[in-house]
Amino acid sequence: MGTFKFSMRMLVKDYKKSLFYGITLIFAVAVCFVFFNIINNTDLADQTIAKSGGTWNDVQMPFSSVLSFLIICFCCFMIFFANNFFLSRKTTELAIMAMSGSGYINSTMYVLYQTFTLLLLATPLGILIGRGVVPFSNAYMYQMLGVHKDPSIIPSEAYIYSFVLVAIVLSMICVLTAGFLHKNDIQTLLSQEKEMKVKRNTKKSVSITFIAIYILGIVMMFMNPHEATAYIVPTLVGLGGAVGMIRYVLPDVVRNLKRGVFLTKRYVLISISNLNYSIQRSLLLFSLMTVAVTGMLAILAANIHSPREFTTGVIGYVVVIVLLVVSIIYKLSMEAMTRRKLFLNLWKIGYTRKELRKIVGQEVISYYLILIFIPLVYIAFISGRFIYYGDMTYSFAFLYALSYIIPIIISGFITYFQYLNAVVKPIKGGE
Repeated sequence: MGTFKFSMRMLVKDYKKSLFYGITLIFAVAVCFVFFNIINNTDLADQTIAKSGGTWNDVQMPFSSVLSFLIICFCCFMIFFANNFFLSRKTTELAIMAMSGSGYINSTMYVLYQTFTLLLLATPLGILIGRGVVPFSNAYMYQMLGVHKDPSIIPSEAYIYSFVLVAIVLSMICVLTAGFLHKNDIQTLLSQEKEMKVKRNTKKSVSITFIAIYILGIVMMFMNPHEATAYIVPTLVGLGGAVGMIRYVLPDVVRNLKRGVFLTKRYVLISISNLNYSIQRSLLLFSLMTVAVTGMLAILAANIHSPREFTTGVIGYVVVIVLLVVSIIYKLSMEAMTRRKLFLNLWKIGYTRKELRKIVGQEVISYYLILIFIPLVYIAFISGRFIYYGDMTYSFAFLYALSYIIPIIISGFITYFQYLNAVVKPIKGGE
Protein backbone atom coordinates (compact mmCIF):
# COMPACT_ATOMS: atom_id res chain seq x y z
CA MET A 1 0.00 0.00 0.00
CA GLY A 2 2.99 2.29 0.61
CA THR A 3 4.02 2.05 -3.05
CA PHE A 4 0.48 2.82 -4.17
CA LYS A 5 0.18 5.92 -1.98
CA PHE A 6 3.59 7.16 -3.05
CA SER A 7 2.80 6.65 -6.74
CA MET A 8 -0.51 8.53 -6.42
CA ARG A 9 1.17 11.36 -4.52
CA MET A 10 3.84 11.72 -7.19
CA LEU A 11 1.27 11.46 -9.98
CA VAL A 12 -0.61 14.44 -8.55
CA LYS A 13 2.51 16.42 -7.65
CA ASP A 14 4.21 15.98 -11.04
CA TYR A 15 1.05 16.07 -13.11
CA LYS A 16 2.84 17.89 -15.95
CA LYS A 17 4.90 14.77 -16.67
CA SER A 18 1.73 12.73 -17.23
CA LEU A 19 -0.34 15.45 -18.91
CA PHE A 20 0.62 14.46 -22.46
CA TYR A 21 0.11 10.78 -21.65
CA GLY A 22 -3.35 11.42 -20.24
CA ILE A 23 -4.42 13.62 -23.17
CA THR A 24 -3.17 10.99 -25.63
CA LEU A 25 -5.10 8.26 -23.83
CA ILE A 26 -8.34 10.25 -23.80
CA PHE A 27 -8.06 11.29 -27.43
CA ALA A 28 -7.04 7.81 -28.60
CA VAL A 29 -9.96 6.13 -26.80
CA ALA A 30 -12.38 8.68 -28.24
CA VAL A 31 -11.03 8.15 -31.77
CA CYS A 32 -11.15 4.35 -31.45
CA PHE A 33 -14.76 4.58 -30.29
CA VAL A 34 -15.68 6.70 -33.32
CA PHE A 35 -14.06 4.27 -35.75
CA PHE A 36 -15.48 1.21 -34.01
CA ASN A 37 -18.85 2.83 -34.67
CA ILE A 38 -18.00 3.16 -38.37
CA ILE A 39 -16.86 -0.45 -38.60
CA ASN A 40 -19.89 -1.91 -36.80
CA ASN A 41 -22.57 0.42 -38.14
CA THR A 42 -24.42 -1.54 -40.83
CA ASP A 43 -25.62 1.69 -42.43
CA LEU A 44 -22.05 2.91 -42.91
CA ALA A 45 -20.36 -0.34 -43.92
CA ASP A 46 -20.57 -1.33 -47.57
CA GLN A 47 -22.14 -4.76 -47.19
CA THR A 48 -22.18 -5.37 -50.94
CA ILE A 49 -18.38 -5.42 -50.95
CA ALA A 50 -17.62 -7.32 -47.76
CA LYS A 51 -17.44 -11.01 -48.49
CA SER A 52 -15.27 -14.02 -47.81
CA GLY A 53 -13.98 -16.82 -49.94
CA GLY A 54 -12.12 -20.09 -49.91
CA THR A 55 -8.69 -18.41 -49.99
CA TRP A 56 -7.20 -15.15 -48.74
CA ASN A 57 -7.24 -13.81 -52.30
CA ASP A 58 -11.02 -14.20 -52.37
CA VAL A 59 -11.57 -12.14 -49.21
CA GLN A 60 -12.76 -8.59 -49.83
CA MET A 61 -13.33 -5.92 -47.19
CA PRO A 62 -14.80 -2.42 -47.49
CA PHE A 63 -12.00 0.10 -47.76
CA SER A 64 -13.66 2.31 -45.12
CA SER A 65 -13.46 -0.58 -42.63
CA VAL A 66 -9.83 -1.29 -43.51
CA LEU A 67 -8.93 2.39 -43.12
CA SER A 68 -10.81 2.56 -39.81
CA PHE A 69 -8.86 -0.45 -38.56
CA LEU A 70 -5.56 1.17 -39.59
CA ILE A 71 -6.47 4.37 -37.74
CA ILE A 72 -7.27 2.35 -34.62
CA CYS A 73 -3.88 0.62 -34.90
CA PHE A 74 -2.22 4.02 -35.29
CA CYS A 75 -3.94 5.26 -32.12
CA CYS A 76 -2.65 2.20 -30.24
CA PHE A 77 0.85 2.90 -31.54
CA MET A 78 0.65 6.50 -30.31
CA ILE A 79 -0.45 5.23 -26.88
CA PHE A 80 2.66 3.04 -26.74
CA PHE A 81 4.76 5.99 -27.91
CA ALA A 82 3.27 8.19 -25.19
CA ASN A 83 3.86 5.42 -22.64
CA ASN A 84 7.52 5.21 -23.64
CA PHE A 85 7.86 8.98 -23.34
CA PHE A 86 6.07 8.82 -19.97
CA LEU A 87 8.58 6.23 -18.76
CA SER A 88 11.52 8.31 -19.99
CA ARG A 89 10.34 11.15 -17.71
CA LYS A 90 10.13 8.81 -14.71
CA THR A 91 13.72 7.58 -14.86
CA THR A 92 15.01 9.87 -12.10
CA GLU A 93 12.25 8.81 -9.72
CA LEU A 94 12.83 5.14 -10.53
CA ALA A 95 16.59 5.51 -10.04
CA ILE A 96 16.06 7.13 -6.63
CA MET A 97 13.71 4.31 -5.65
CA ALA A 98 16.30 1.74 -6.73
CA MET A 99 19.06 3.47 -4.75
CA SER A 100 16.75 3.57 -1.72
CA GLY A 101 16.46 -0.20 -1.80
CA SER A 102 13.20 -0.55 -3.69
CA GLY A 103 12.99 -3.86 -5.54
CA TYR A 104 12.19 -4.50 -9.18
CA ILE A 105 8.59 -5.47 -8.40
CA ASN A 106 7.92 -2.30 -6.36
CA SER A 107 9.39 -0.09 -9.09
CA THR A 108 7.26 -1.83 -11.71
CA MET A 109 4.11 -1.51 -9.63
CA TYR A 110 4.91 2.16 -8.97
CA VAL A 111 4.66 2.90 -12.69
CA LEU A 112 1.76 0.53 -13.34
CA TYR A 113 -0.33 2.09 -10.56
CA GLN A 114 0.04 5.47 -12.26
CA THR A 115 -0.63 4.02 -15.71
CA PHE A 116 -3.72 2.14 -14.55
CA THR A 117 -5.05 5.28 -12.83
CA LEU A 118 -4.60 7.34 -15.99
CA LEU A 119 -6.32 4.66 -18.09
CA LEU A 120 -9.11 4.39 -15.53
CA LEU A 121 -9.76 8.13 -15.88
CA ALA A 122 -9.14 8.34 -19.63
CA THR A 123 -11.38 5.45 -20.73
CA PRO A 124 -14.77 6.83 -19.60
CA LEU A 125 -13.78 10.36 -20.62
CA GLY A 126 -12.67 9.17 -24.04
CA ILE A 127 -15.82 7.14 -24.61
CA LEU A 128 -17.93 10.09 -23.41
CA ILE A 129 -16.19 12.40 -25.89
CA GLY A 130 -16.52 9.80 -28.63
CA ARG A 131 -20.20 9.40 -27.76
CA GLY A 132 -20.63 13.13 -28.27
CA VAL A 133 -18.77 13.16 -31.60
CA VAL A 134 -20.42 10.09 -33.19
CA PRO A 135 -23.87 11.69 -33.79
CA PHE A 136 -22.23 14.49 -35.79
CA SER A 137 -20.03 12.15 -37.82
CA ASN A 138 -22.98 9.82 -38.41
CA ALA A 139 -25.21 12.69 -39.49
CA TYR A 140 -22.61 13.93 -41.97
CA MET A 141 -21.98 10.48 -43.43
CA TYR A 142 -25.70 9.66 -43.54
CA GLN A 143 -26.28 12.85 -45.50
CA MET A 144 -23.48 11.97 -47.94
CA LEU A 145 -24.84 8.42 -48.37
CA GLY A 146 -28.52 9.34 -48.45
CA VAL A 147 -29.34 7.31 -45.33
CA HIS A 148 -32.36 8.35 -43.27
CA LYS A 149 -31.76 7.20 -39.72
CA ASP A 150 -31.28 8.63 -36.24
CA PRO A 151 -27.54 9.48 -36.10
CA SER A 152 -27.46 9.17 -32.31
CA ILE A 153 -27.98 5.40 -32.46
CA ILE A 154 -24.65 3.71 -31.77
CA PRO A 155 -24.07 -0.07 -32.04
CA SER A 156 -23.28 -1.75 -28.75
CA GLU A 157 -20.19 -3.31 -30.33
CA ALA A 158 -18.54 0.13 -30.30
CA TYR A 159 -18.65 0.15 -26.49
CA ILE A 160 -17.62 -3.49 -26.13
CA TYR A 161 -14.68 -3.29 -28.52
CA SER A 162 -13.48 -0.04 -26.97
CA PHE A 163 -13.26 -1.63 -23.51
CA VAL A 164 -11.65 -4.76 -24.96
CA LEU A 165 -9.07 -2.62 -26.75
CA VAL A 166 -8.25 -0.76 -23.52
CA ALA A 167 -7.76 -4.08 -21.75
CA ILE A 168 -5.42 -5.29 -24.50
CA VAL A 169 -3.47 -2.03 -24.47
CA LEU A 170 -3.15 -2.18 -20.67
CA SER A 171 -1.76 -5.71 -20.82
CA MET A 172 0.76 -4.66 -23.48
CA ILE A 173 1.78 -1.63 -21.41
CA CYS A 174 2.41 -3.91 -18.42
CA VAL A 175 4.76 -6.04 -20.54
CA LEU A 176 6.55 -2.99 -22.00
CA THR A 177 6.94 -1.35 -18.58
CA ALA A 178 8.31 -4.50 -17.00
CA GLY A 179 10.76 -4.92 -19.89
CA PHE A 180 11.88 -1.29 -19.70
CA LEU A 181 12.67 -1.53 -15.97
CA HIS A 182 14.30 -4.93 -16.32
CA LYS A 183 16.84 -3.86 -18.96
CA ASN A 184 17.77 -0.48 -17.39
CA ASP A 185 20.00 -0.31 -14.32
CA ILE A 186 20.46 2.71 -12.04
CA GLN A 187 23.25 4.24 -14.11
CA THR A 188 21.21 3.95 -17.32
CA LEU A 189 18.14 5.47 -15.68
CA LEU A 190 20.12 8.44 -14.40
CA SER A 191 21.60 9.10 -17.86
CA GLN A 192 18.33 8.86 -19.82
CA GLU A 193 17.97 12.64 -20.18
CA LYS A 194 21.61 13.41 -20.91
CA GLU A 195 22.55 14.78 -24.30
CA MET A 196 22.52 12.20 -27.04
CA LYS A 197 25.83 11.28 -28.61
CA VAL A 198 25.64 11.41 -32.39
CA LYS A 199 28.07 9.32 -34.35
CA ARG A 200 30.20 11.36 -36.65
CA ASN A 201 30.09 10.54 -40.32
CA THR A 202 33.27 11.56 -42.13
CA LYS A 203 32.61 9.93 -45.50
CA LYS A 204 31.16 12.25 -48.13
CA SER A 205 30.03 9.22 -50.11
CA VAL A 206 27.58 8.32 -47.33
CA SER A 207 26.07 11.82 -47.41
CA ILE A 208 25.71 11.70 -51.20
CA THR A 209 24.08 8.26 -50.94
CA PHE A 210 21.30 9.44 -48.64
CA ILE A 211 20.66 12.53 -50.75
CA ALA A 212 20.47 10.29 -53.83
CA ILE A 213 18.01 7.96 -52.09
CA TYR A 214 15.75 10.90 -51.24
CA ILE A 215 15.80 12.03 -54.90
CA LEU A 216 15.31 8.43 -56.07
CA GLY A 217 11.96 8.33 -54.27
CA ILE A 218 10.78 11.23 -56.41
CA VAL A 219 12.09 9.63 -59.61
CA MET A 220 10.28 6.38 -58.78
CA MET A 221 6.94 8.21 -58.79
CA PHE A 222 7.34 8.81 -62.51
CA MET A 223 8.45 5.26 -63.21
CA ASN A 224 5.31 3.56 -61.86
CA PRO A 225 1.82 3.56 -63.42
CA HIS A 226 -0.46 6.18 -61.89
CA GLU A 227 -2.62 4.73 -59.09
CA ALA A 228 -3.03 5.40 -55.39
CA THR A 229 -0.87 2.49 -54.23
CA ALA A 230 1.93 3.39 -56.66
CA TYR A 231 3.20 6.11 -54.32
CA ILE A 232 3.67 3.95 -51.21
CA VAL A 233 7.06 2.49 -52.12
CA PRO A 234 8.52 5.75 -53.53
CA THR A 235 7.48 7.58 -50.37
CA LEU A 236 9.10 4.96 -48.14
CA VAL A 237 12.28 5.10 -50.23
CA GLY A 238 12.37 8.89 -50.00
CA LEU A 239 11.66 8.69 -46.28
CA GLY A 240 14.66 6.41 -45.86
CA GLY A 241 16.82 8.99 -47.59
CA ALA A 242 15.38 11.82 -45.47
CA VAL A 243 15.98 9.93 -42.23
CA GLY A 244 19.53 9.16 -43.31
CA MET A 245 20.18 12.81 -44.11
CA ILE A 246 18.84 13.91 -40.73
CA ARG A 247 20.57 11.16 -38.79
CA TYR A 248 23.99 11.20 -40.42
CA VAL A 249 24.36 14.17 -42.79
CA LEU A 250 22.82 16.93 -40.66
CA PRO A 251 25.22 16.51 -37.69
CA ASP A 252 28.20 16.91 -40.00
CA VAL A 253 26.66 19.96 -41.66
CA VAL A 254 25.96 21.54 -38.28
CA ARG A 255 29.47 20.73 -37.07
CA ASN A 256 31.06 22.33 -40.13
CA LEU A 257 28.85 25.41 -39.88
CA LYS A 258 29.74 25.84 -36.22
CA ARG A 259 33.42 25.73 -37.10
CA GLY A 260 33.00 28.02 -40.08
CA VAL A 261 30.54 30.80 -40.88
CA PHE A 262 28.63 30.49 -37.58
CA LEU A 263 31.69 30.50 -35.34
CA THR A 264 31.24 34.19 -34.48
CA LYS A 265 27.43 34.17 -34.54
CA ARG A 266 26.55 34.06 -30.87
CA TYR A 267 22.86 33.41 -31.48
CA VAL A 268 23.02 30.92 -34.34
CA LEU A 269 25.85 28.90 -32.78
CA ILE A 270 23.64 27.91 -29.86
CA SER A 271 20.31 27.62 -31.65
CA ILE A 272 21.69 25.37 -34.40
CA SER A 273 23.21 23.02 -31.82
CA ASN A 274 19.88 22.75 -30.00
CA LEU A 275 18.12 22.33 -33.34
CA ASN A 276 20.33 19.40 -34.32
CA TYR A 277 19.65 17.68 -30.99
CA SER A 278 15.89 18.29 -31.16
CA ILE A 279 15.60 16.92 -34.69
CA GLN A 280 17.63 13.82 -33.84
CA ARG A 281 15.25 13.12 -30.94
CA SER A 282 12.22 13.58 -33.21
CA LEU A 283 13.18 11.25 -36.06
CA LEU A 284 10.28 8.87 -35.38
CA LEU A 285 7.73 11.68 -35.35
CA PHE A 286 9.22 13.18 -38.53
CA SER A 287 8.93 9.78 -40.23
CA LEU A 288 5.35 9.22 -39.09
CA MET A 289 4.32 12.69 -40.21
CA THR A 290 5.84 12.18 -43.67
CA VAL A 291 4.22 8.78 -44.20
CA ALA A 292 0.86 9.97 -42.85
CA VAL A 293 0.42 13.14 -44.89
CA THR A 294 1.68 11.64 -48.17
CA GLY A 295 -0.26 8.40 -47.71
CA MET A 296 -3.51 10.11 -46.79
CA LEU A 297 -3.17 12.42 -49.80
CA ALA A 298 -3.15 9.43 -52.17
CA ILE A 299 -6.04 7.79 -50.28
CA LEU A 300 -8.24 10.89 -50.34
CA ALA A 301 -7.45 11.62 -53.99
CA ALA A 302 -8.28 8.05 -55.03
CA ASN A 303 -11.61 8.05 -53.14
CA ILE A 304 -12.73 11.62 -53.72
CA HIS A 305 -15.88 10.39 -55.50
CA SER A 306 -16.69 7.73 -52.86
CA PRO A 307 -18.46 9.52 -50.00
CA ARG A 308 -18.05 6.70 -47.48
CA GLU A 309 -14.33 6.18 -48.00
CA PHE A 310 -13.57 9.87 -48.49
CA THR A 311 -15.32 10.91 -45.27
CA THR A 312 -13.61 8.14 -43.32
CA GLY A 313 -10.29 9.27 -44.79
CA VAL A 314 -10.88 12.91 -43.82
CA ILE A 315 -11.69 11.96 -40.23
CA GLY A 316 -8.64 9.71 -40.12
CA TYR A 317 -6.40 12.43 -41.54
CA VAL A 318 -7.54 14.93 -38.91
CA VAL A 319 -6.95 12.36 -36.16
CA VAL A 320 -3.44 11.54 -37.36
CA ILE A 321 -2.41 15.19 -37.72
CA VAL A 322 -3.75 16.13 -34.28
CA LEU A 323 -2.03 13.21 -32.55
CA LEU A 324 1.31 13.87 -34.23
CA VAL A 325 1.19 17.64 -33.72
CA VAL A 326 0.35 17.27 -30.03
CA SER A 327 3.17 14.72 -29.67
CA ILE A 328 5.67 17.08 -31.28
CA ILE A 329 4.60 20.04 -29.13
CA TYR A 330 4.88 18.05 -25.93
CA LYS A 331 8.19 16.43 -26.87
CA LEU A 332 9.79 19.80 -27.68
CA SER A 333 8.34 21.30 -24.50
CA MET A 334 9.86 18.52 -22.41
CA GLU A 335 13.18 18.91 -24.19
CA ALA A 336 13.07 22.63 -23.38
CA MET A 337 12.69 21.89 -19.67
CA THR A 338 16.02 20.00 -19.73
CA ARG A 339 17.74 23.16 -21.04
CA ARG A 340 16.89 25.48 -18.17
CA LYS A 341 20.39 25.26 -16.77
CA LEU A 342 21.92 25.95 -20.20
CA PHE A 343 19.94 29.16 -20.68
CA LEU A 344 20.56 30.22 -17.08
CA ASN A 345 24.30 29.87 -17.65
CA LEU A 346 24.03 31.86 -20.89
CA TRP A 347 22.31 34.64 -18.97
CA LYS A 348 25.02 34.56 -16.32
CA ILE A 349 27.80 35.04 -18.87
CA GLY A 350 26.16 38.07 -20.45
CA TYR A 351 23.30 37.07 -22.72
CA THR A 352 20.22 39.24 -22.23
CA ARG A 353 16.69 37.91 -22.00
CA LYS A 354 16.01 39.44 -25.42
CA GLU A 355 18.94 37.51 -26.89
CA LEU A 356 17.76 34.29 -25.26
CA ARG A 357 14.33 34.78 -26.80
CA LYS A 358 16.02 35.25 -30.17
CA ILE A 359 17.89 31.95 -29.75
CA VAL A 360 14.62 30.16 -28.94
CA GLY A 361 12.89 31.76 -31.91
CA GLN A 362 15.63 30.71 -34.34
CA GLU A 363 15.53 27.12 -33.12
CA VAL A 364 11.75 26.77 -33.19
CA ILE A 365 11.34 28.40 -36.62
CA SER A 366 14.08 26.25 -38.15
CA TYR A 367 12.66 23.07 -36.61
CA TYR A 368 9.16 23.59 -37.98
CA LEU A 369 10.40 24.74 -41.39
CA ILE A 370 12.26 21.43 -41.74
CA LEU A 371 9.15 19.57 -40.55
CA ILE A 372 7.08 21.32 -43.22
CA PHE A 373 9.62 21.00 -46.03
CA ILE A 374 10.42 17.26 -45.92
CA PRO A 375 6.85 15.98 -46.56
CA LEU A 376 5.85 19.03 -48.63
CA VAL A 377 8.23 18.08 -51.44
CA TYR A 378 6.52 14.72 -51.83
CA ILE A 379 3.07 16.26 -51.40
CA ALA A 380 3.84 18.59 -54.31
CA PHE A 381 4.97 15.78 -56.63
CA ILE A 382 2.10 13.42 -55.71
CA SER A 383 -0.44 16.23 -56.13
CA GLY A 384 1.11 17.14 -59.46
CA ARG A 385 0.75 13.57 -60.70
CA PHE A 386 -2.92 13.39 -59.68
CA ILE A 387 -3.62 16.80 -61.23
CA TYR A 388 -1.87 15.78 -64.45
CA TYR A 389 -4.10 12.70 -64.79
CA GLY A 390 -7.24 14.69 -63.94
CA ASP A 391 -7.86 12.96 -60.60
CA MET A 392 -7.37 16.08 -58.49
CA THR A 393 -8.08 19.78 -58.79
CA TYR A 394 -5.67 22.59 -57.97
CA SER A 395 -8.00 23.82 -55.23
CA PHE A 396 -8.04 20.40 -53.53
CA ALA A 397 -4.23 20.18 -53.62
CA PHE A 398 -3.95 23.72 -52.23
CA LEU A 399 -6.43 23.04 -49.41
CA TYR A 400 -4.68 19.79 -48.54
CA ALA A 401 -1.31 21.54 -48.31
CA LEU A 402 -2.85 24.22 -46.10
CA SER A 403 -4.44 21.58 -43.88
CA TYR A 404 -0.94 20.33 -43.18
CA ILE A 405 0.94 23.63 -43.01
CA ILE A 406 -1.50 25.59 -40.82
CA PRO A 407 -1.52 23.10 -37.88
CA ILE A 408 2.27 23.01 -38.03
CA ILE A 409 2.47 26.82 -37.89
CA ILE A 410 0.02 26.94 -34.98
CA SER A 411 2.01 24.28 -33.13
CA GLY A 412 5.14 26.35 -33.78
CA PHE A 413 3.65 29.34 -31.96
CA ILE A 414 2.53 27.13 -29.06
CA THR A 415 5.97 25.54 -28.83
CA TYR A 416 7.68 28.95 -28.90
CA PHE A 417 5.72 30.33 -25.95
CA GLN A 418 6.03 27.10 -23.96
CA TYR A 419 9.76 27.09 -24.65
CA LEU A 420 10.06 30.65 -23.37
CA ASN A 421 8.07 29.80 -20.25
CA ALA A 422 10.39 26.86 -19.60
CA VAL A 423 13.81 28.49 -20.09
CA VAL A 424 13.50 32.29 -20.08
CA LYS A 425 10.65 33.11 -17.71
CA PRO A 426 12.30 31.43 -14.66
CA ILE A 427 15.34 33.71 -15.05
CA LYS A 428 15.06 36.60 -12.65
CA GLY A 429 16.85 39.73 -13.72
CA GLY A 430 16.95 42.54 -16.20
CA GLU A 431 16.66 42.40 -19.95
